[in-house]
Amino acid sequence: KGTLYFGAMMMKPPVIGTTATASAQAEAAFSVGSRLASLNGGVVNALLGGLLGTDISLSVMDYSALASADIDVLSFTDALATELRLTGVSYSDVLASKATVGQIATAMADVPGLDRTSKLALQTMAAGATNMVKIPLSHLIDLGSVGSLGVGQKPAGLTVAASAMSMVTAAAALANGTNQVQVNLGATIPGLTSTTLSIAIGEPPQSSPWLKVGEAGTVVRTAQTRIKLNASVGLGNGNNGGGYGNGNGSGNAGTNLGGGIKLLAVNLPLNVEVAYAEAKLTDVSCPTGRPDSLKVTIAAQPGVVAAHLADTNASGFADFTKPQSFSDAEIADVSVKLLLVNLSLLQINGSSAFSVTNMAPTNLTFNATEIAAKTMKTVSTKNLTQSLSTSLVNNLSLSVKALGAGLDVTALLSTVKPAVVTVLNGVTAQVDNLVYNVLGALGVHVGEADIRVTGGTCGRSVLVQ
Repeated sequence: KGTLYFGAMMMKPPVIGTTATASAQAEAAFSVGSRLASLNGGVVNALLGGLLGTDISLSVMDYSALASADIDVLSFTDALATELRLTGVSYSDVLASKATVGQIATAMADVPGLDRTSKLALQTMAAGATNMVKIPLSHLIDLGSVGSLGVGQKPAGLTVAASAMSMVTAAAALANGTNQVQVNLGATIPGLTSTTLSIAIGEPPQSSPWLKVGEAGTVVRTAQTRIKLNASVGLGNGNNGGGYGNGNGSGNAGTNLGGGIKLLAVNLPLNVEVAYAEAKLTDVSCPTGRPDSLKVTIAAQPGVVAAHLADTNASGFADFTKPQSFSDAEIADVSVKLLLVNLSLLQINGSSAFSVTNMAPTNLTFNATEIAAKTMKTVSTKNLTQSLSTSLVNNLSLSVKALGAGLDVTALLSTVKPAVVTVLNGVTAQVDNLVYNVLGALGVHVGEADIRVTGGTCGRSVLVQ
């Protein structure tokens, strides 16, 4: 009831009321990425070190712990606010700020409940971080309407969690100013006498983070990624004709193919481009009205994959606004010693292409039990029926060129090609494992996308009027 200061003799005090409308938002927290099927600590160390411009020496055990650990994103943001010395702010205020990878790793290590191995790994990473580039945190995480809550507050019934490994690599990729890294793995990959990797990482379309909280229609995406791998394949000692690609020799002596033909060297110039994978929240419902009937539906699709065994122009490698151009590469070198012909070096050139393009969205439904368990579900393409490298090798088209000689030596291909294909097929498993390790560490995969829903609610009321 109001109070009248004038005119009290003429009218009664009025009754004053207010109205507000509460909107019950159906929301979910979900992410898109790729699990690390297997771990090569040296490869991941080299990749993260290259992205951050520093040396990283974590073990496979460290990375396994990080891959298995879940970070409570709101607790992480609380810790990050402390690290950035922000007080009296909302989660959105924190995510509107910028932070270095060292600050991000420190905040992750301070999240309660993290296992000891993961905590120490993150502290080690933070202590060794020399990259002072500050990344926009909004490119890492989008909390949607939850962002309006003050730091320290938690929404009822909505858990927001993320893989520790995914957060580390996403932050490292954002911190890399050139979005490009070179990695020299030397002879560390079995069967390969030398291996160099170039990796380029594009921005996700519309700056869409890989983890979001939102209503139906919300979209998360991975980044577009390119890999260029140049490898020399180990050959036998050349004393017999049957030991193609055993990886035991130095690769200098070559392998006798019979008839005076010797295989001197075999190269693998692999190029892989994976377009962004996408996951779209299409429905959040509680059919019985109870939280335990929660269902969340995600329409997910992997990224289009294009792979080539070929040469490409290095200058446009990191320019995702333009398609790459490819040409025949030097696949092998051979020598020929016959009665009347002695050719010390013949170049075997060739190329091959393979693509995965039938990418229709697949609906994935997560029930309350799966959401509580943070179950990961995978969508896969239907036409990737064999290994990526094997597909390329089996489709390889070759030509032969006699350097400095005007001879037609095309007939040699009938002897050389089977040997080259055999040598390359001997290392396809190792090459695929390397490529999948690198892509998996960056949150993408060839022909697959992994989706998780970590929380959802059918009615978290929000005052809108």
